Amino acid sequence: MFIDILQRDMPPVFVAYYCDPSNRQCDSCGHKKPGPPNRIHGDQMFDFTFGDITVTRIVEMEMPMLGATTFFPEWNDAAIEPHRDWLIPRHFDPASGNVVINIQAFLVRTPRHTILVDTCVGNHKPRNREMFDNALFPWMDNFLALGVAPEDIDYVLCTHMHVDHVGWNTKLEDGRWVPTFPNAKYIFARTELEFWKQQSEQDQMTRTGDYIVDSVVPILEAKQEVLVDMDHQLDDGLTLQPLPGHTPGMVGLNINSGGAEAILCGDMMHHMIQCHIPDWSTLACADMEAARVTRKAFLDRYADTDVTIVPSHFPNPTAGLIVPHGDTFGFRYIGE
Repeated sequence: MFIDILQRDMPPVFVAYYCDPSNRQCDSCGHKKPGPPNRIHGDQMFDFTFGDITVTRIVEMEMPMLGATTFFPEWNDAAIEPHRDWLIPRHFDPASGNVVINIQAFLVRTPRHTILVDTCVGNHKPRNREMFDNALFPWMDNFLALGVAPEDIDYVLCTHMHVDHVGWNTKLEDGRWVPTFPNAKYIFARTELEFWKQQSEQDQMTRTGDYIVDSVVPILEAKQEVLVDMDHQLDDGLTLQPLPGHTPGMVGLNINSGGAEAILCGDMMHHMIQCHIPDWSTLACADMEAARVTRKAFLDRYADTDVTIVPSHFPNPTAGLIVPHGDTFGFRYIGE
């Protein structure tokens, strides 16, 4: 397996801001206020190279964000006690009771194409969750700092259509939501899009707001979407991998190049505790049992192999290997 890691020299700290929801032109509205503490530092900008394919993380935010006992209905003190040594403080903040979540996108560069996988929360968007509502994240500045422009993106792949994976699909321009990446084909699993179109029609977006309207529908109106099967081959060495459960049409991206293999596995698991306790699905899963089945099969398949696993929400450095741990599994970060 050949994996090169290049640490990028980025500014040391990025701060999220939140703007006055009454004014959509937030860059000049003068109503910005600092957001909650964000753990993003310069050492979180890495290139992972697999053969001739490079993956770069573009972090939007990392912080203790979700109440553990709410997000994981089965979370309890007795169950986590054996794991406290690695949980705290990197993965769990006992003071707030929140698990640490990283929201990020992945820039994938092949010899032929430039691909953006998942697009975080985005800016200026009305959301029910305060930290997402009308946010002003410096994500686009970080994207541009990599030497790419929105016009350079050939494909945008959304592993699934949750609020933190579709936000930068669109941007606000003259009061309208338009595609952020004007030359890109937006790759959606057909099964996933159909599911969320039905959900939107049934008004089941009360938890996070109807982000489909501002972050997916404008792509359809611009006719930039490409609907694919869940095992679609996107490019040489890039193939979608079905991972249903968290949502019905969720996919990962399998990277196979130059003798190295990696999987961007979306929200197949949100947190390292799910390696150790695979039975735990989250409140955000559309089908908790199907998510559990998919996760267990995935862990069984890739444990004790040299396949690099890249979950969407694991904290810095995100990527690692699934390792046996007693009668269950663990996760070892790359470089540790």
